[in-house]
Amino acid sequence: MVDKKEVVQGWPLETGDYSVGDETSPVAVVSLGSNMNEDLVNAGAAVAGPLHTENLGIEKVVANIISNSNIRYVLICGSEVQGHITGKTVEALYENGIDAEKKSIIGSPGAIPFVENLPVEAVERFQEQVSIISMINNENLDELSAKIKECLDNDPGAYNEEAMIVELNESEEEEESTVSEEMDVSVSTGSVDTVSLNLLDIENRIRLMQDEIKQIASQEKISSGYYAGKIEGIVIGFILTIILVLIVFSGM
Repeated sequence: MVDKKEVVQGWPLETGDYSVGDETSPVAVVSLGSNMNEDLVNAGAAVAGPLHTENLGIEKVVANIISNSNIRYVLICGSEVQGHITGKTVEALYENGIDAEKKSIIGSPGAIPFVENLPVEAVERFQEQVSIISMINNENLDELSAKIKECLDNDPGAYNEEAMIVELNESEEEEESTVSEEMDVSVSTGSVDTVSLNLLDIENRIRLMQDEIKQIASQEKISSGYYAGKIEGIVIGFILTIILVLIVFSGM
């Protein structure tokens, strides 16, 4: 009979879309884009669930595993998540660890493989505590169940150190994400409103300009007629004056 350690109350500590079986089992199953939770825990896994993101999702996986010293194998199976490449990213984390400054998973093919909430010590504990069994893109329940049974038969016993607890500040991150989304919506809505208002203002200005142009044209027509008539009157008066003068002089 292999040695087991007492499991911390409320394990798994991080929330997620998973099912929990025998908490003292040495196997945790990550099913990537596939959901086979119940079948896998019924086959003997301590916990089983999908993994869709190569950042917060992986943080949760690591936190839940190192907080249970009885887990010694991580079986990666199911359909790989395109874009995020979570299966290969878990493998990269296990093989290469993380950049201590950037908090990026070294060698990950994922789009945003950053685990900002995981200290280097947590990643090292993950690497030391478990062995990775890769069956990526395999959804055959018979084969997966057989592999879980194999792990159970080869259970090395609990890791020689107590549970390591890592707080991920998930609620704060989700709140910030929600606030950010709301801000994005507000900014977007504000942009639309501003554009609409600007268009209305431009249209009003164009109408005013058109009215002003019409008024100016009308005034110019009136002014032109006025000045033309005035000049015509002066010319006629001048001519009449000359005629009268000539008549007067001729009569003398």
